Amino acid sequence: MLIQRLADSVILSVPAVLGWAALTENQGWWFFLPLWWVIVAWLHFSGFSLPALRWRAVPGFLLFFLRQLVLGAFDVGWRALAVTPNFAPQWQRYPLRLTAPANQRLLASMISLLPGTCSAEIEQYQGKANQLLLHVLDQHADWQAGVAALEQQLARLLPQETLADPL
Repeated sequence: MLIQRLADSVILSVPAVLGWAALTENQGWWFFLPLWWVIVAWLHFSGFSLPALRWRAVPGFLLFFLRQLVLGAFDVGWRALAVTPNFAPQWQRYPLRLTAPANQRLLASMISLLPGTCSAEIEQYQGKANQLLLHVLDQHADWQAGVAALEQQLARLLPQETLADPL
């Protein structure tokens, strides 16, 4: 068990190692290696772990997310470079169907990574579905379909998740 947790901590720290190598042109390891040991120890003792995934759903999720990312970037770029910019920003609420709070936070974070949308808050109500407060670049665009599709993709990816009907 201890060896498995240590191995998981090392695996979780691999993005930090790759990021360091890429950003420093593979220099300064004398500084990073002690820092890396601190990261591994923190991951190990904090009990941080990755959520369970349906591994068969990972490629589909990555393709979906990358497609949304590219299409959204082109949409925002097109709007910004147009002779007469076509923006209609507004705050909107989206009723969440994901049931686990951690998964709701993951959805909010992923929405903020997509161009043209930014998550601001998860509003919690007694007896009602939680709502996500979003800032959208164009209130007339079909942003609800994009958010719902991302929510559906996350539900497919996470085995412990089910989608609830919003009340």
